[in-house]
Amino acid sequence: MWIKNRSSKKKKAIFILSICLVFVTVGALGWFIHFIIPTLPWAACFALAAALAPTDAVAVSSLADKVKMPKRMLHILEGESLINDASGLVSFQFAAAALLTGVFSMTTAVTSFFLISLGGIAVGLILGFLAILFLRWLKNLGIQNNVSFILFEILLPFAIYLVAEECGVNGILAVVAGGIVYSYHYKSIKLDKAQLNVLSKSTWSILSFNLNGLVFILLGTQLPHITSVVWHNQFIDNRLVFIYVLVIAFILLFCRFLCFLAIRNFEESFSLKQSLLYTVSGVRGTITLVSALSLPLVLNNGAVFEARELLISIASGVILVTLLLANFTMPLFAEKKVELIKNNETEIAILQTVIAQLKAQLTTANKTVLGKVIKMYNDRLLSLSDRDDFSQQQEEVMTKVLHWKYTNTLHLLNTKQISVLVAFNYLRRLNHRLYRLTKKTQYQKRHFMANVMKNDFSQHLLLPTNRRAEIVLLRESNRNYVLVQLREAEKTDDQNMIIDFYLLRYARIKASHTTDQPEQDTNFDEWLQDAIQMEREELQARFENGDLKRLEQRAYLDKLLTLENSIQFIS
Repeated sequence: MWIKNRSSKKKKAIFILSICLVFVTVGALGWFIHFIIPTLPWAACFALAAALAPTDAVAVSSLADKVKMPKRMLHILEGESLINDASGLVSFQFAAAALLTGVFSMTTAVTSFFLISLGGIAVGLILGFLAILFLRWLKNLGIQNNVSFILFEILLPFAIYLVAEECGVNGILAVVAGGIVYSYHYKSIKLDKAQLNVLSKSTWSILSFNLNGLVFILLGTQLPHITSVVWHNQFIDNRLVFIYVLVIAFILLFCRFLCFLAIRNFEESFSLKQSLLYTVSGVRGTITLVSALSLPLVLNNGAVFEARELLISIASGVILVTLLLANFTMPLFAEKKVELIKNNETEIAILQTVIAQLKAQLTTANKTVLGKVIKMYNDRLLSLSDRDDFSQQQEEVMTKVLHWKYTNTLHLLNTKQISVLVAFNYLRRLNHRLYRLTKKTQYQKRHFMANVMKNDFSQHLLLPTNRRAEIVLLRESNRNYVLVQLREAEKTDDQNMIIDFYLLRYARIKASHTTDQPEQDTNFDEWLQDAIQMEREELQARFENGDLKRLEQRAYLDKLLTLENSIQFIS
């Protein structure tokens, strides 16, 4: 879904900002640019003004994450930025055409503008409605493939644009109108619509982010060359270029401020402070940059458009000024956003309760699949723990595990169940791992060799050996010995979280090497759903007891919903 009409109650404000303000900005700013740079053609001045008129939706949303903005204000800004892209680009097209041809007639331009614009809107409305009918027809045929629907949705804007241009009307306005109509396709509580809505929102978020990123990458590759041309041009005073950028940005924002003062006439709760916040939030971005970069290199008469680099430099400078101004001044006019403090202790307690409930349901048949679910919850539990404390505890438990293996290996050797060769190689590797883990000198190679020399293993040297069988025996015996020790440690040790992690790990390894096993429960999805439901019930109980605030509960529920939606990818 490309456009969400969430601002139905603010239609007047959005109309004034996205249509009226754009045309006022193009006229006033175009005249002012020609006033301060009289050598520029009128058409070039209006083209630059039209490029600077639209605001950037992505920049507005990203800045809104840093400060607390009222939803009404955010919806107005988003609605403005979505629609003024179209009106700004249409104005830019007419100005660029006049720049190319050198011919401009106000009467012809106004007449053509309204005819082409109204025609584009009409074509967009019709095609958007036909697209909805087409999707309904597919669903009536029993076709419910969300991937195909998303692909259709991605291709639809291009199709609308091409059809509108072939009809001789404005393709940009057609896409906007078609998008508004098509967005009503999602206004339903049906399950299939809800699933498609989530998938569509995620898809368009990724596409928008990537396309915006590509535009600024393009700016990064082109701007050094463009600015160097302007910087080394002996006919351009570089100090004046900086002044042009600052003055044009000021006039741009001043026009915006006057517009918001006018809106206050019918918005009773629209304060002066909010007007200033609206003004500085008019950040320029992608559309401005794309428009500036699309200025022609050569005019229709064959002459080189020498002012192109200057206009792109000014446009880039204004983008930077508005972005920095918004970043530093929005916190002054808006309330500071209250950060949701993550209640780790409560979340850890919830996860520990769920793990305990899952362990109580462990049986021989379900230990493999349920162990996998418990491991996932242990991983989440470990991620919430203090990193330094967790690392230290993990090191201590791992050291114990290696020591247990060391002790059991010596026992097998002394009871003549394995040969010296197998034991020596295994003990040497264990000693090396202990040294890498603890960095203690007692585990250095020379100390290991000294300890080995203290033992008399001569009686084992002449024993017949089956090395492969002994290695299998050694590994299986060590696993069993470690499991026994972990279970004993679980009863008395205060490092239960880490011990549980290793206990499940070794239990799964043992199960995977056991040949005679009963029929295993493979319903991983069902067990994970049950675990999430346990977590949800425990969350509700904690909320009712006052351990969690409503915002924290809502954030936790969103996390659980995300986990539920991802089950199909992790099962």
